[in-house]
Amino acid sequence: MSVLFPKVNKPREWDYRPIYYDEEKEARKKKLARLQALREQKESDERLAMSGEREKSEHVTTLHRGSFREAHESQTRLRSVAEHKSKLGFWITLLLLLIFVFYFLL
Repeated sequence: MSVLFPKVNKPREWDYRPIYYDEEKEARKKKLARLQALREQKESDERLAMSGEREKSEHVTTLHRGSFREAHESQTRLRSVAEHKSKLGFWITLLLLLIFVFYFLL
């Protein structure tokens, strides 16, 4: 009988379970939302009281993708501006010394 009527498998029932759930990622999202809310509150408080009479209750920092790169780029820009000013000061000093020396030699 099995030759004439082969056994047909029943379709599998839908039993979806997520492959990967990252609890740390969910915690980071919640923390980031809380920190952004604190930052917005801080900005609104700063707008209300520009004199700085209120004490800051909590230090708010957020790390996000690219924050280290942004910090490095800003430091690099500051460093290049400082180097440019230093080089400019050197050349101005050298020019003044040359003018001074030629004035007294001639």
